[in-house]
Amino acid sequence: RPRFSVRAAAASASAPAQREAVAGVPWGCEIESLESAASLERWLTASGLPEQRLALEKVDIGERGLVALKNVRNGEKLLFVPPTLVITADSEWSNREVGDVMKRYSVPDWPLLATYLISEASLEGSSRWSSYIDALPRQPYSLLYCLCLSL
Repeated sequence: RPRFSVRAAAASASAPAQREAVAGVPWGCEIESLESAASLERWLTASGLPEQRLALEKVDIGERGLVALKNVRNGEKLLFVPPTLVITADSEWSNREVGDVMKRYSVPDWPLLATYLISEASLEGSSRWSSYIDALPRQPYSLLYCLCLSL
């Protein structure tokens, strides 16, 4: 049984082509990319993610989403992520100086985490988090975004 499965054929552009697709944004992928999801799955498994009861699939709104592999009972744990695979405000920065400045000035968690991801993304393949960052959508889906387009 797969630890975490990606279902559907990967029919997206390669990572270099994806990077060239959006000028100025050298990381991330198209929201519907299952190729990047498969790469993320391999990285998570290699990094120690235990077997899960979810699969990453293309969902009705045309994006990727986590879907239960079987019926879910009330109170059942669906997802477990080990602390080593969680980015928090206390995560170790590859660029210690940036992390020290952010913490010294008590930057709130959300901007601190966003800056952390940008800092790690700037390292590209040398960041421990590069596979995760490459799987993040360049343009995340938002219901508010859709509502604005329809106005």
